Amino acid sequence: MKTLSRNAIIGYPAGIITGITYGLNPLFAVPLMKHGASIDTILFFRYLFAVLLLGAWLMLRRHGFGITMKQAGILFVLGLLFTSSSLFLFASYNYIASGLATTIVFLYPVIVAIIMVFLRVIPSWQVWLSIVVTFIGVLIMTRSDSSQEVNTLGVVLSLG
Repeated sequence: MKTLSRNAIIGYPAGIITGITYGLNPLFAVPLMKHGASIDTILFFRYLFAVLLLGAWLMLRRHGFGITMKQAGILFVLGLLFTSSSLFLFASYNYIASGLATTIVFLYPVIVAIIMVFLRVIPSWQVWLSIVVTFIGVLIMTRSDSSQEVNTLGVVLSLG
């Protein structure tokens, strides 16, 4: 039996907690949006809170805040991409059910696995099984009944 490394022991629960908390986005965002809060305002306070927590964590761990200009450029581009992803996700809540939109966002690992094939890195059978099960789950969630219509714009925005 293979023993887990310290990184894996910390990383797996951290990944699970991250997935759960990211999946809870609509729980807070949708009621705020229904009461008139703009997407920009919601995301501003979300990121402000995250920056304060990260800054406190770095100070507790005695890490420096200094970065090079190259790192600043990379962080700027990644920040724009992450922010646009959040903007599109929250905007999609206006067009499709928040659960469906968030589920579509969680398809990113599946899309990465498919891209791996084009880079000649063949995923394992477990990854292929996960891809099939994920797509079946999304298809089940997108089946429209009389209570909720699936809006194409909402689906496209959640992929943003």
